[in-house]
Amino acid sequence: MHRIKIGNAKRWKESGMRPIFICALGFLFAFLLRQILAPVLDESLSMLLFTINCIVMSYLFGYVYSVALLAVSIPTSLFFFRKPYYQLDSLNRQDLFYIVVYVTVIVISSVIIEWLQRERYAAVLQQRVSETRYRLLIESDQARRAEYAEQFARGGSARPESGE
Repeated sequence: MHRIKIGNAKRWKESGMRPIFICALGFLFAFLLRQILAPVLDESLSMLLFTINCIVMSYLFGYVYSVALLAVSIPTSLFFFRKPYYQLDSLNRQDLFYIVVYVTVIVISSVIIEWLQRERYAAVLQQRVSETRYRLLIESDQARRAEYAEQFARGGSARPESGE
């Protein structure tokens, strides 16, 4: 069985201003929750909530929004949640390590999610095409049967002539 090639499988995600608004709300929620938890967490897990937000937004709206959130989240987490707080002096080895880890996790997750969402959308499109083809086949068969019945009712042969 050959598979139908779906060229617009990347169109699974919503476009417009709504995704941008929801991404901004998600970022704000992650920031506020991390700010509330700052006394408990101190410097540890400075990017965790931002990472969760990036992955969720990747699932909802695609990897482009996730990467954009990542680009905003890294400086935000370094500025607000890493010592020295409220300063962006220099990056130490640990900061670079955290950046590499979180970027890797978010990019790999976003790519996998995007691939799975495209495959899911392609499967939905293929199912719709199959249903349409099936309905057309049924309608064609019903029209053919009606034609045979009409021909039979007129007293003609139920079979089509061999010349047709």
